[in-house]
Amino acid sequence: MTTLSPQHFGIIGAMEPEIELLKNAMSNLQTQTFGKILIYHGKLDGKDVSLCLSGIGKVNAAIATTLLIEHFSPDCVINTGSAGGVGAGLAIGDVVIGDTVAHHDVDVTAFGYVHGQVPQQEARFNSHHALVNAAVAASDGQAVHHGLIVSGDQFIHDNDKLAEIRAHFPDVMAVEMEAAAIAQTCTVLGKPFVIIRAVSDTADGGAEISFEAFLETAAVRSAERVRALIQAI
Repeated sequence: MTTLSPQHFGIIGAMEPEIELLKNAMSNLQTQTFGKILIYHGKLDGKDVSLCLSGIGKVNAAIATTLLIEHFSPDCVINTGSAGGVGAGLAIGDVVIGDTVAHHDVDVTAFGYVHGQVPQQEARFNSHHALVNAAVAASDGQAVHHGLIVSGDQFIHDNDKLAEIRAHFPDVMAVEMEAAAIAQTCTVLGKPFVIIRAVSDTADGGAEISFEAFLETAAVRSAERVRALIQAI
């Protein structure tokens, strides 16, 4: 098992509320624009940080991750933001560390791949163990869970769709729209990563109402865990 001592962190969030707390805490802030993707570079808790506003969805996330890695060369990548919490015992505001990540909306099973597996890619992508361990250890007694996070280009707000996802991924803890693309891109480009998400809704029939009400809460909780990780590792 390899150790990790990053001094330069790449951080990606899909929406402005998901990166706002981190951006406001940074010093020596510089901004670069790549089309519709913004990357802020500066200092956070004494470390170099390149903070990316990617936009929503897997394509935006993959583009943003590639730009972040190729132009800024961080030692590792952290994905922060909100998610639908579907694991047992999860409550609004709880943090889920994605130690494994998968696509829930990929189906090439006709050719012998497992559900969610992109051809010639891993079925599940693994966050770096040192980043996962540090994120869990830095929880300071707050509710932090770790497990499988699955991604798709859909906001899950339907019990039937959620049941379909659970049928393919019985161990799923959370669902969202970017993490698997970030994980796949980091894996392809050889960059350590970890996914840190906080629960904004429960991906059921009332998910859109809960999401609107609790996005800020989830964004703050996730950003707090990101800062705790940066300070601890």
